[in-house]
This record gives sequence, C-alpha cells and structure tokens, in this order.
Amino acid sequence: MSYPHVVPAVLALAFSLTVPGQNAMKLHSLLSAGPTGYVELHNASAIEVDLSGWSLKVCVGRSAVTVARLPAGLSLGPDERLAVAGIDAEPPDPVRISVPAIDGDGYRLFDRRGVLVDRVSTAAGSPCREAEAARPCMPGLVLTRDAGSTDTDDNRRDFSCEPLPR
Repeated sequence: MSYPHVVPAVLALAFSLTVPGQNAMKLHSLLSAGPTGYVELHNASAIEVDLSGWSLKVCVGRSAVTVARLPAGLSLGPDERLAVAGIDAEPPDPVRISVPAIDGDGYRLFDRRGVLVDRVSTAAGSPCREAEAARPCMPGLVLTRDAGSTDTDDNRRDFSCEPLPR
C-alpha cells in the first residue's frame, strides 16, 4: 500500500526546523529598558506554533522570575513575531502581550510543559546565556538575531546590536 500524501507532510516538518532537534520558536530581539523595553519572539518554522501556556522569564544576576505567561489560544504562524512589551514600549511588531516592564540581563523562553526552548543574556554569569554572553548594546540599539533567527547556541555569535526599528 502506498501513502504518497505522507511524504510531503514529513518533508515539510523536517524543513520547518531551524536546526535538527531545536525548537523553531526563538527569542529574536530584545531591549531591556523597563516600561519601554520588549522581547520579540519569532516563529522561524514553516508551521503554526501554539504558544498557549508558554512563559518568558527574566534573569537578573543569577535568579530568574516569570515576566509573562502566554494566554490560551495564542499561536504564531510561519515567520510571525510576537512582542512581550513594557507598557510604554513601541515594539517593531503589532502583535503584543503587555507587561509592566522588560528589565534584566537575560531572558528564557519555556514551552507549556516547562521545557526550556531558547535563552539569551548579556551577562557572563547569567543562567539565561548560551555559551558566551551577547555583547551589551549602547543606548538606541537593540540586541537582535539575523532575519532568520539563526541559533548556534552561542549568544555572542547569534546576536548583534542594531538600530531600533522605526
């Protein structure tokens, strides 16, 4: 018996992963600036991702606390972005979850089961960093990945400072 419809579905799923074994949801850009700060999430896959119950934690020093829990029914389609933003922020993306402030030296994203999906930090001792910490940005710049949210599990290689989007 032949199943020709199965092969395209399997290939689409295989090509939707950014790197084998990694989740396609990425912390794409961040601006730690209190009530004007934001963290932008990016669905770097070719399939819709249900974000119901996912959480974003902020790291300050060696501790991490939950800054946002994503609501039920929230999903992102392929290449869509979502900003978790402070109440006075002007994030680059119109889809947003508002929180009082985005402040800290790093962030961790967890799925609904509590599994770590992605993390980034500018502090060498932070539990939020991957390999080497990203370089901190000067005021007026945002820490961001490339357009495809490339993830090598090394914050210094994956993130750079770019002008704030307008």
